Amino acid sequence: SRGLTDKKGHGQCLMKPPKYSMSYTISATSLQTRKRNIFLGALFSLALAAVITAGHIRYPETYNDMVFWSVIILVVVGNLVNYYRYRRYLRLVKDHRIEIEGDEVSFITGTEKSVLHTKEIVALTFYRRKGQVEHIQLKLRNNRGIRLEGYADLGKLGVAIAERIPKELVFGREP
Repeated sequence: SRGLTDKKGHGQCLMKPPKYSMSYTISATSLQTRKRNIFLGALFSLALAAVITAGHIRYPETYNDMVFWSVIILVVVGNLVNYYRYRRYLRLVKDHRIEIEGDEVSFITGTEKSVLHTKEIVALTFYRRKGQVEHIQLKLRNNRGIRLEGYADLGKLGVAIAERIPKELVFGREP
């Protein structure tokens, strides 16, 4: 439970955070969703290219070479960029995890480690869709934001961070 405040009126946590480390990784469901979205984007692009090609063949004065080639190039380049970004994401996420230990949240990717002290968090907001936590937004003292999404046990991750900051800085915790 909470209730004490410091000189600035900020609440203080009466419970001590657990001493053991908690670790969170990207969920397999999130990876499948991203894969499906890449596939659907390519499928939509293929359909768009087919419609433009049919229009170019049937109505060459309306769907001239300029329209035809600009759409084809845009579709191909767009899909290549999306695929490249997806492959890069997969490469990074395979070694990525968040660890919470004491009042520190560590973002670890391979050999790189970035530590966020919970005292730097000025707001933690749970965003829900259909009753489930879709993502969590952390707002920091320096006005930067961190969006947490796709992690296994995202709700538990949010609660673990929320337990380490004053209650009045947590929004949308309950559905």
